[in-house]
Amino acid sequence: MVAVLALRHPTDNGTSAGSATPPPVKSSSSSKGAKASKSPSKSPSGSSSSPAPSTSSTSETAAAKTTPLVVLNDTSVYHLASQAGAQFAAGGWTVTSSGNYDAPDGILSTCAYYDPAVSGAEADAQALKAQFPGIARVEPKFADLPAGPIVVVLTPGYNP
Repeated sequence: MVAVLALRHPTDNGTSAGSATPPPVKSSSSSKGAKASKSPSKSPSGSSSSPAPSTSSTSETAAAKTTPLVVLNDTSVYHLASQAGAQFAAGGWTVTSSGNYDAPDGILSTCAYYDPAVSGAEADAQALKAQFPGIARVEPKFADLPAGPIVVVLTPGYNP
């Protein structure tokens, strides 16, 4: 019952229960050594150091996002290309068009096809795939695809 009261009223038990629960929140600067030794998994400083690397990758991704995308639906799901295109656009990418596609030989899995003649298109397609794991592969474009630096063809296994 005392433990139940301590959980229900942490402010009433600020001296006894407060030393167990509030230190990670209140006294983060005064008991850094205690927190690191007691609960290294709760240290938010490790997660706060990760934004610095993501800032550099964010600038690379921001440059990649200027590469136009064409999104095509090779499934029977109605408006999948426009829905995926909206998700890509919400993620900061430029989607120039979307529509249906009936692959002559069938596409095995969702793929971002890049134009090898466009400088940086492959790296941009890889950045798109990294941001949207529903894109299974990155491959060079083939002749039957429409013009564009990156053409994303969605297949039945696509999961945003």
